[in-house]
Amino acid sequence: MMKLTSGKNSSTLLIIALVAALLFAVYYYVILPKKEEVASLESSITSTRSEITTIQQQIEEVNASKSIDEATLFEMRQKVPATRNLDDLILNIEETQYVSGTKILSVDFNNYDTLVSNSELEDPNAPTEDSENVDDSGEETSSNERPVSTIAKESLPPELKLITFEVNVESPDFQHLVHFIKEIEKIERIMHIDIIDFSLPGEENEFAEDPVDSIEATVQVTTFYYEGDE
Repeated sequence: MMKLTSGKNSSTLLIIALVAALLFAVYYYVILPKKEEVASLESSITSTRSEITTIQQQIEEVNASKSIDEATLFEMRQKVPATRNLDDLILNIEETQYVSGTKILSVDFNNYDTLVSNSELEDPNAPTEDSENVDDSGEETSSNERPVSTIAKESLPPELKLITFEVNVESPDFQHLVHFIKEIEKIERIMHIDIIDFSLPGEENEFAEDPVDSIEATVQVTTFYYEGDE
């Protein structure tokens, strides 16, 4: 009886040992690798999500930078357009007369489509010459040379193109003329006032039956445009 009981116990222990070994093998060779694979996948997913978040942030930064660049470019194009855009230029000039109470008599374009690098800009510090010259016979002759902008050539980018024009106006008085000039300078497109030539009523006007207080003036203006790549 003792031998039979001992044999049964040995068999039971052997079965338990085999089951334990089988369970350990299943865990070690099946479950544990799967758990490691899951952990690796979770780590990979976390890393991928982090990369996606980084890429999204970079895209947002690029879009924000692009928006800023587009806004800056738009603002620059308002000041220096990509074409001559004469229609808007004339419209802006005409609008100033209604604001300032100064009547525009004419607008004459003297120079346009000239590159700064090819232009003959006058030196603003150079001494001015009289517009009238004396010929050999002693008579005075008027100079009809085309007006040239007085902007210093070295102060401008050589790729810019110039548009120089004269605005002939009639103002009720000097204050209205000054107001007109200030309105031109307020135009969003860059406007450089080159020359202001005006004449005040003479003494004989004070004794005239119908004295005239109005002032006629010629305002020379230079503006620019740039056809470079946007």
